[in-house]
Amino acid sequence: MIYYRQRIFFYFIALLCLSSSCRTLEASLPDLHALDPEELKPKESVMSIELQVNMNPVLNLVEKSTPKTFTGSKSACEGVSYNYDFRRNPIIFTTSKKEVNYTLKGDFSLKLNYCPLCVSLLGKSSCTVPRIYGSCGIGEPRRRYSMTYGTSIKLNKDYSLSSKTRLKSFQINDPCEITFVNINVTNKVKSEVENELKAMESKIDKEISSIDLKSKLDSVWRTIIKPVELGAYGYLFLNPNRIAVSDLLYQDKYALFNLNLFFSPFISTEKKDLINSNLGDMPEHHQVSGFDISADVNASYDSLSSILKMEFYNYEIFIKGKVFIIKDLSIIGVSEGKLVFEVVFDGHRNGVFYLIGTPVLDEENQILSFEDIDFEIKSKSFLLKSAEWLMSKSIIDQISAKSSIDLSQKLSQVKSELLGKLNGKINDGVVAETSINDLRIMNLLLSSKSITIRTSITGNLKVTIE
Repeated sequence: MIYYRQRIFFYFIALLCLSSSCRTLEASLPDLHALDPEELKPKESVMSIELQVNMNPVLNLVEKSTPKTFTGSKSACEGVSYNYDFRRNPIIFTTSKKEVNYTLKGDFSLKLNYCPLCVSLLGKSSCTVPRIYGSCGIGEPRRRYSMTYGTSIKLNKDYSLSSKTRLKSFQINDPCEITFVNINVTNKVKSEVENELKAMESKIDKEISSIDLKSKLDSVWRTIIKPVELGAYGYLFLNPNRIAVSDLLYQDKYALFNLNLFFSPFISTEKKDLINSNLGDMPEHHQVSGFDISADVNASYDSLSSILKMEFYNYEIFIKGKVFIIKDLSIIGVSEGKLVFEVVFDGHRNGVFYLIGTPVLDEENQILSFEDIDFEIKSKSFLLKSAEWLMSKSIIDQISAKSSIDLSQKLSQVKSELLGKLNGKINDGVVAETSINDLRIMNLLLSSKSITIRTSITGNLKVTIE
């Protein structure tokens, strides 16, 4: 009987030990701080964008709106009367630094008659001698001419176009003389035609002002308001505020100007809904070279946790001959200015405990690491009572070393993503050429649900609008 009781006692002790060894270790959840510190407010940056606009649509409009023939007449009882008929060839467009020039060349014909003296009788005027008739370019080669207009175009505060057109020159190459009365009427006809050509100035300006550029700019504006997907890195929000445009210059068939974009960009791992508004009125333009942008990267702890989980899943650490396997490592919040990590483990024992650590940025080498990693005070107290062997410096050292992130490699990938998104076709007829000189992290801030990293981006951007 005594032997039987001893066996029962030993079985009970063995069962107790077995159940104790298999018991899940779960430390109490740390106290998390719900109040956020003052957040990094988006910093407004200015980007100077070199814009190149194809002038062909405007030039084609000028070609279309300019008549291909000019006809007119002057009738007088005494002196010279005439009818003229001008034809033009396709307009030749050229540009100077601040002006678009278009030259018209063609030919003309004239019908003329001359009365040396006219008298009035009973209210009716008549020539005292038979009129003398003549012509130029009729029944013979037509006379040649050339004329040149110049137009300067301005983008107004409301993004409408206004222009100033002037007749720069008008030349008749083949003078027309009535030799039998020794009268040259070329200058008289030229003066009449010039009046009609100058009337065309306001017509051309009216056509240019009717071009609906604002709707196209609104379309581009609504496009850049939308977030740009960056793959695994989340979304880029340009967050534009306003734009200012310099005066126009011309080169070949392109209008060149600089556009200053005022915006507060940020990158977020989560998609946000922003107000989709139209472009506001334009402020005064000031010249800026390239861009030097402060952009904030907002990364939620959930997204960072998914990265840590991939990095640490099934990572094994051996402690005094016992295996410790990390099944999950995630960030759950902030306590006293430090991140709180939840560690789910398996192996010799299984359970959950919590670590704390301070994120530190090496700005020169662009390395993000976690210093002062230690067991959270509640976890430390719990493990001292239940599994002191887990409080090994080996766990702290290996997690600290493995969680150090070389951000320069990550930023190179982000830079590549940005170049892919900000080069090539942006919208119909809008193509961008972007170069990024440098992309680096400058600062970071912890909140209860995310970490905000301020980055600096420098480079150049050129946009061509066809």
